[in-house]
Amino acid sequence: MRRRALFAAVMLTLSSTLVLAPTLANGVHFGPTDIPTVFYISKSDDGNRVDYGMRLDANCAARDDDTVFPYWREFEPPPVHTKPLGAFAHLGYGISEQRRVNTGQPDAAYQVRLKQFKQRPVWITTKPGDQGRCQALARCQIGAIRSAQLLSIFVKLAGPLSVEYIVVKGRNLQNGQLIEERINR
Repeated sequence: MRRRALFAAVMLTLSSTLVLAPTLANGVHFGPTDIPTVFYISKSDDGNRVDYGMRLDANCAARDDDTVFPYWREFEPPPVHTKPLGAFAHLGYGISEQRRVNTGQPDAAYQVRLKQFKQRPVWITTKPGDQGRCQALARCQIGAIRSAQLLSIFVKLAGPLSVEYIVVKGRNLQNGQLIEERINR
């Protein structure tokens, strides 16, 4: 009985891998109203980063409850290409929770909590922009500014599985000034 269960699990894993392999090899694809990068996380060990995109409908609202998604944007080696996060990368860069807060127009709002940044929710508003393209604004607390625009997060790695510090980078929405906050781990 155990052998059958093990055999079934192995076959399911292999068949899933074979079915998904061509899709993953082609990178991440975006629709005409999707936003490829709302904010991103870069790290100290190479020039690659994790971007957080959004899948939106023609009204710039969420297609489903999992509208925000992380993926690799790889700069090394050139040319730039994209690919989905693997299971291991989801532990460090994945989303622990996201939900729609307001889906009414003109602005739709979402709350996102990153797995390794749970203490600070990220609020994202979306709306139609120029020439029918959707726009998004990510906000979170940065330093003393409760609602700053989140641009990126830099992770200084101390080793393969440890972080020395992170730097949250953004813009003060009141005066447009660029701001940073260093958080030691």
